[in-house]
This record gives sequence, structure tokens and C-alpha cells, in this order.
Amino acid sequence: MLAKFQVFTKVHNRWPAKGDRPAGESFNLLLLDMSKPSKHALRDMYQYRLTDEEKTQYWGKLDGKMLEVGVNEINNGDRGPVLRGAIVSVADK
Repeated sequence: MLAKFQVFTKVHNRWPAKGDRPAGESFNLLLLDMSKPSKHALRDMYQYRLTDEEKTQYWGKLDGKMLEVGVNEINNGDRGPVLRGAIVSVADK
């Protein structure tokens, strides 16, 4: 699914090891759906999990920018849905 989003802010999460699970961290973008017509846009904000390659390229550089994202997975996390996929394009507005 291709979707257009505006980057609201970035979110860095860390969690400790628990039981068999190792400690970890994630680098996410908090996104606002900018689909047209706007009456059909998703109303909540969604986190997009950056891949290691995307983190190197984009982390700290996308606030307020428009993204086209190829979404291929939606995971339900503790803090709401997390999108996974690939950033297809970046524009200023």
C-alpha cells in the first residue's frame, strides 16, 4: 500500500531485557496521514519504524516533511500501531 504522510516528529524508544527477550531500541517517525480527500484520511497518528539504512539516511532530518511510504506491515505495539515498509520519496511540502 502506498500512502502519503507528514512527519510530525521523531520518537526514540529503548526497552530493557525481559525474560528471554534481549534489550532493544527503535527509531520511529510519528506520522499524520495526508491522503486525499482528507475526509478519508486516517485520523490517528502512526509510528513508522525506520530500518537501519533509513535511520542512517533520515534520522533527525524529516520533521515537517511529506513522505510517500510503501507500507507492507502494520504491527500493534504497546503504544499503538507501528507501520513497516520503505520510504519511497521525500518532499518539503
